[in-house]
Amino acid sequence: MKEVKFTLKTARLNKKLTQVELADKSGITQQNISLYENSDKMPMLDTAVKLASALGVTLDELVIIRDAQEQIATKYKKIIKNKDR
Repeated sequence: MKEVKFTLKTARLNKKLTQVELADKSGITQQNISLYENSDKMPMLDTAVKLASALGVTLDELVIIRDAQEQIATKYKKIIKNKDR
């Protein structure tokens, strides 16, 4: 099963923006931004694209698929293990 995580708060803080500033830049209400950051509510794709654009990041940077990260980590460990031989 894939776990999807929306990392809006981390991306926003990395850009040193408040929720209100992001709301102004994206056209998404501050209340909705708060919901996306503090709950399991995921934005619709068009909203996520607006938020990514306002933050100057790709959609990939806002959405993390847990299984994919675990697979990458597993492959990375195998590569390192093979180099040590």
